[in-house]
Parts: sequence; C-alpha cells; structure tokens
Amino acid sequence: MTKKTMEQRAINDSNFKVEKRSEDDNFNTLSGYAIVFDQPSENLGGFIEYVDRSALDNVDMSNVQLLYNHNMDNILARADSSTLSLSVDDRGLFFNAQIPNTTLGNDVAENVRNGNLKGCSFGFTIDGDDWSDLDEDTATRHITQIGDLFELSITPMPAYKETSVSKRSLSEFESKKNNKETSNNINELELLEMEIDLYEN
Repeated sequence: MTKKTMEQRAINDSNFKVEKRSEDDNFNTLSGYAIVFDQPSENLGGFIEYVDRSALDNVDMSNVQLLYNHNMDNILARADSSTLSLSVDDRGLFFNAQIPNTTLGNDVAENVRNGNLKGCSFGFTIDGDDWSDLDEDTATRHITQIGDLFELSITPMPAYKETSVSKRSLSEFESKKNNKETSNNINELELLEMEIDLYEN
C-alpha cells in the first residue's frame, strides 16, 4: 500500500478577523477561511488545482492544530483542546480560534489587525482527484476527496508561494499526461490507417 504524502496549499483571501471580546478575556478570537472551494490555484507545475465542495465530506478534523508558519513549536489553537472550531459551509472551511495571551499569540493577532498576515495554508493528504485538459498547456486537477487534514497555519507568505506539491502528485500528473498523449497518438494512427484503407479500396 502506497503511503500518502502530506501536501500543503496556501490561500491569500482568508478574510481574517480578530476580536477581543472584553477586557476580562485572556485571549483574542481569530477567524477566517483556511480552504476556499472552487477557486483556482496558481500553476503548480503544469496544472491548476481546485478543491471541490465535497472534498471535506467525512474528513476527521478532531485533531487539527492551528500553527504559526507551519512550526509545531508555535501552536496557536487545537481542536482537541476546544480552542479551535472548524465548520464547512458553501464557501469553504471556516475556523474560529481562541488565540492565547502569549507573546506569539498577541504578535499574530496584532499582525493580522495591521494586515501583515493575510495568508492561511493547510496540510493534508489526497484520497481522490479528477484530471482534465491533459492535452492542453495547463491541465486541471479537482481534489474530490481529502484524506487527512493535519494542520492549518497562519502565514506571512502570499497565496501559493509556499505551496508544496508532493512528488507523487507530480508523477501522477506526468503519467496521466503521457498516457493522454499516447492515446492521442494511437487514435491519430488508427485514423490514418482507416484513411489509407479507404483509398486502397
């Protein structure tokens, strides 16, 4: 059985919002979108990617962590501690996190308020996908099913600049594209042979 590789994708339209509920609260509330459905990625090495609306169906999100810049030492909130809540709506995956009153937490909250932090990324594995336009210069991939969702991360990087595409995904893309080209070549050869037969008859 092939081991699934974790990949990362980033978006830059998370619509972050920070709230300080009252002077008595010892945390900031940070919310936004970590995944946006049906939005094109940048070119990921020959293909554009979309996350389908059904991609998160039946995905276990009970252990997801919210990190700063993908660093496991910089945990801002986590689902299994009830400081991170996740919900799926028509737009995508929405999160609401209680950011601790720590140096890191306060810095992240202030940088979001100032607009210095705008991006969010997610670490995941892929269980299902569909490919199209393989005979075009840029193919299209739809992620139809996410396998595991490991982490969300607040990031200073613009959209997809820190995206990592696994070698497995790139290999799958190359294989499908090569198979498509081979199939096209075979079809062209069959048409040529039929044309020759018509002339000979």
